[in-house]
Formats: sequence, C-alpha cells, structure tokens
Amino acid sequence: MSHAKQISTNSKNATRKGRATATVSVSRICEMDATSKRCGRNPKGQEKVCSPTDASNAFLKVQFYPRLQEPEIVEDCNKSKLERDFFKSLSNLSKKFELTLQDCTDIPFPYNLSESIAEVRSQMKQHKQDWKEIRLIHHENKTYFAKERRYDTGHSLYYIPVIPLYTVLQKSKSKEVGQLLLSVYAYLFQVLGVSYYRIDNCYLFSIYEMLENWILEDEEQEESLSEMNEAKEIGDLMKDLITDPNNLQQFDKRLKKLNPKDDFENQALLVANSFFELYNKFPNLRIDRNYYPLQLREESEEDQRPIMLDDYLSFCASIRGNLFDTIVDTANSEFQEYCEMDEPTRFVPIDGKKDNENFDFEDKVFNSINDLIILWQEHKL
Repeated sequence: MSHAKQISTNSKNATRKGRATATVSVSRICEMDATSKRCGRNPKGQEKVCSPTDASNAFLKVQFYPRLQEPEIVEDCNKSKLERDFFKSLSNLSKKFELTLQDCTDIPFPYNLSESIAEVRSQMKQHKQDWKEIRLIHHENKTYFAKERRYDTGHSLYYIPVIPLYTVLQKSKSKEVGQLLLSVYAYLFQVLGVSYYRIDNCYLFSIYEMLENWILEDEEQEESLSEMNEAKEIGDLMKDLITDPNNLQQFDKRLKKLNPKDDFENQALLVANSFFELYNKFPNLRIDRNYYPLQLREESEEDQRPIMLDDYLSFCASIRGNLFDTIVDTANSEFQEYCEMDEPTRFVPIDGKKDNENFDFEDKVFNSINDLIILWQEHKL
C-alpha cells in the first residue's frame, strides 16, 4: 500500500514497471509520432523548476528530436554507418511487429530514412496499441529502434518531512536514532539528489513562497503564519545538517551503533538499513539516472510542461497540519492541468537480444522513501 499522497492527473499509457509496495552523454531520441497531442496548462502557472543540482546539467550534450530531422541528426554522423544501422534495426523492428515495408533503397539518403519512418508509423498506428513507445535512438555512433519503458511511480507525491527529524534530534533520549536518520537524509540529498524545499530552484520552494504571500495578505491567518515561519526556520537549520558531508560519512558508524529501544527505533533501523544497502551498492547513483526530461526531448508549447521529478519527489517541512494540506491541494490543482509525467525511463533496443537491465534501483529507492514516509505518519513526533 502506498503511503505517499496521490497525484490527481492524467498520463499517457506506457509500458511500465510498477513498485512492489509504494505509494551523461545519452541518446538522441526521435519520437515515432510527429504530432502527438498534449494537454495545455495555464500560462500563469508554475515556472519551470529543477532539482538542487540542476538535472538539466546532465543533458547539456544531449540532443532529442521529436521526429526525424535529417539535416540535424546526420550532420555530425558517419552517414553510411547511420544508414546501415538504421535499416538493420528496421529489419528487426519489422520482424518483431510483423510489418510489411517497401524497399526504399532507391531513394536518396536521408529521404529513404524519412520515408521508412513514415511507413512504420502508419502501419503501427493501424495495428499496434503501443506504437507511441517506439523510438529511434542515435547514441554513441549507433542508430537503432528502441521501445520506451517507464517505471511506474504510482502518481504519488513523495514529500519527505524534516520537522519530525528535527524534533527527534532535540530529545536526548532519541538523539542516536535521530543522527542515524540524519545520515539517511544526507544520503537522499547528497547522493540521490532529492530536491530541498528551502533551496530556491526547488518546486516546493515556490509553492511555500506563494502560500506565504497569501498568508501575509490575510490578517486572520495567524496560525498559518506560525506554521510558515516554523517551516522556514527549521528548514534552514536542517538544510545545514543535511548538506554536511560528515553526516553522510558517519552513516555506517551510526547504523552499527544504534541499539533499538522501542518500535519507532526498530522501524527507523529497518528504513536506515534499506537506504544504506543502496548507498553501499550504488555509492554515486542518483535517482535521476534514468530520467530524461520530456521538455528536453520533445517539442511542446511554451506554456506546456510535464509533471517533473522534483514536483513530486522533494523534502518538505511537515506532512501534518493545514499548511501541508494546502500544499498538496495546490500541487494537485496544478498537476491536473498536465497530461504528461516525467518518470524513470529506459529505451530497450529492438534487436532480439535479451534485456538484462531493469528498474531494481528505482524500485528500491521509491519503496524505501515510502517506508520513510510511513515511519513519520505512524509515529506522531
């Protein structure tokens, strides 16, 4: 069962790998459909935001194409190799989906590629429900067709609270478990790259800021103003702790030191162990390793954007109270205007070979985050 808040939104269908319990120089990607439709959004809506380390930096060398644009995709390529790779992969594609394609060898390059793409799109539209998931990839001087596979995040808001951890750290009897969970938070931020609500390039930063302006304009919102001030003050204090490299370096030591005294500490130890296993096995792997932002790889109108990773995965102040309820309502209100959602995505080559990659890392991360949220929900600290 998912304990993360559900997102109310519509999303395109895709082949997905679901979670068990929970709520780079990469490729050029060409979408088979040149005219895919998107839902619009209010131009006055949320500005474009990104993760604390600016995920777009990982894609500075990436070029994505929503359709085959011959001059751009071939200008810096070995044209003869691209053509050979294309038709070899096209043969695999036609066999897999039982397509009957015309011979385009007499058509000059690169128009033979465009003609083949158009015919593949036309035939797959008629007979295959998943035709939109087929992409043409140009990566590391190789060109091939691939099938898009997405990890299903469950359309949930994974908002991780910091005020409960602050409360635990202030009590001498729970300081050890608090320090262990602080190492978990340090891993989430420093390694996984989860965004933080008190850093101004985070989506939730702008939501808190907007709500604060509303509260200040309403003289009767004294309780909400108190919640907001606490969210800011404690958020800034916890940011300094979470970003401290020492709290990550002490992860193993704190894990071995804790001797659980009650149910909360037992559950906290289990959660910490699951994150430490990830850290030990994948010491440098970020949550966005399979994250290819739709707005960077597909054409869209200026006033359109998908639900982005840090929109639904982020640290927040608390998961209780009127302020949090308003934040969830505000986020859901915005997300209902979008029809796409960025989720971990893989592009599996259609070459007949066995696919040995998977979403095990993402599955473990989101399940562990969900367990962390459950911990705070079940223990009102």
